[in-house]
Amino acid sequence: MGAIHLVRHGQASFGSGDYDRLSETGHLQARLAGEDMAARGLRPDVIIHGGLRRQRETAEGILAALREHADWDCPVEVDEGWAEYDADEVLEAARVAGLSAEHGTLDTAGSSAEAKQAFQRKLDAALGHWAGLEAFAQYTSTTTASLAAAAERSGTGKTTVVVSSAGTISLAAAGLLADSEGVVGLWTRLQRVTVNTGIARVVVGREGMNCISVNEHQHLERAAGPEDPRRLVTLR
Repeated sequence: MGAIHLVRHGQASFGSGDYDRLSETGHLQARLAGEDMAARGLRPDVIIHGGLRRQRETAEGILAALREHADWDCPVEVDEGWAEYDADEVLEAARVAGLSAEHGTLDTAGSSAEAKQAFQRKLDAALGHWAGLEAFAQYTSTTTASLAAAAERSGTGKTTVVVSSAGTISLAAAGLLADSEGVVGLWTRLQRVTVNTGIARVVVGREGMNCISVNEHQHLERAAGPEDPRRLVTLR
């Protein structure tokens, strides 16, 4: 039986003018995810990441930790299908449809907790509209194909680590956990709570794929310590 570990990228640089790069906390989260894999005896045969910088930097941090703490190396590959939907395009589609007013972008929004919450509320409202468009159907098809490709290479007892983003990982998990009519609702709820470097695990067997866990992030709580275990847990 093979396994796929779907890892959300570390915290990106929201409101900094360049969202698509890891923050200092994001780099730490990536290393902690790799250290946890090393401690648990997880030895990936390959690490795959989407084409975004924050995804690549997270994959690099995980592999660096595996090399340091487990003396383990493996190939790193890019699959563009594991990239994220464009949040700015989702918001723009809602604006064009007359469903929302002007909005900030991932690069122009403020960096405060209030700004992050306001942006998330607008994005949540816009996603419902976007899920009915052809762009979402294409996004779903691409994600499904990338998950199937990862399963094919993992099906002979190998382990694949995939570094992606909250929306794409949530969609992959929702497709395995929900019936076809409930995928969009579950996808929306999952991505809202998927933490940076949270991990979803998929096992691959004779009868196909099964998602056995979603949003594991004990590595962050363990590193933060018992006095403030949520210190390193971030959503954006």
